[in-house]
Amino acid sequence: MFPGTDHIDQWNKIIEQLGTPSAAFMSRLQPTVRNYVENRPRYTGYSFERLFPDILFPSDSNEHNRLKASQARDLLSRMLVIDPERRISVDEALLHPYINVWYDEGEVNAPAPASYDHSVDEREHTVEQWKQLIYQEVVEYAAPPPPAHLQPPPDHAQPALTT
Repeated sequence: MFPGTDHIDQWNKIIEQLGTPSAAFMSRLQPTVRNYVENRPRYTGYSFERLFPDILFPSDSNEHNRLKASQARDLLSRMLVIDPERRISVDEALLHPYINVWYDEGEVNAPAPASYDHSVDEREHTVEQWKQLIYQEVVEYAAPPPPAHLQPPPDHAQPALTT
């Protein structure tokens, strides 16, 4: 979004589009950086409607599109804040109306995955051995059977098709 030829050019592109950061933010910068930023031209930045027009957001209908676009722009306006103390947190972003339709508490608070055992990758295997290892892995993660109430009773044989 803000491609620059180097970090200084990138900074200039950011402030041209988002606006010059506040004096409170600049007061927390290292003196040499603060001096550079304070001596740059001041920019008001562009509106998020200009940076992110409605056409960037896919729509089902015009009304739904306007709502989705406005929610997306609101989230982007909270994420693209130069001052990290004023920027939206990850937890807050996950609860934002634009994102929360995909929010899954179980996924967010899931335990960390078990650490991966790299030893299998470090051993030499033939093609056939790799096939067997992959097959075993697939079998271990096969989908569980459907719940009992959805399975036919075991004593009912399927009728044979006759022609």
